[in-house]
Amino acid sequence: MDDRGGAAAAEELVRASGTGDEAAVSRLLGRGVPADTRDAEGRTGLDLAVRGGRDGVVRLLLAAGADPEQTTGPYDEELPLVQAATGGRTGIVRQLLAAGADPDRANRLRATALGRAGAEGHTGTARVLLEHGADPHFRWKALTPAEWATRFGHTETADLLRI
Repeated sequence: MDDRGGAAAAEELVRASGTGDEAAVSRLLGRGVPADTRDAEGRTGLDLAVRGGRDGVVRLLLAAGADPEQTTGPYDEELPLVQAATGGRTGIVRQLLAAGADPDRANRLRATALGRAGAEGHTGTARVLLEHGADPHFRWKALTPAEWATRFGHTETADLLRI
């Protein structure tokens, strides 16, 4: 692939990942497009697949070697695991943890996946994170995940996180 072809393929992989086009993602990965390639805006396929809840695409990208610990977001401020937990995407959280994502790694805003799951009231996601060793006492902006859940009225999640 020449540079132009490589750039076009990168754009195509990221775009297909964001729309959930598993066939296109699989074809592009099979042609040798790196799983962690970035588009012109610096976004990766994993970033957009996690954001869009594209479980199948996440599976394909991780199997092709995408880094579950890569920084994502328009300013490289986010992590796939924190992003998935924020959206309550429990299946993707499981995939990322199985691929080696650190359950306690904080994003650039110092939020962890468990803190975000607590703040958003995603009880199932919080349960999976706890099962994988996430620290329920880690403070983000001076509050624990249970305190975030309480602050936003997520009683069931708060009860789970009070350990």
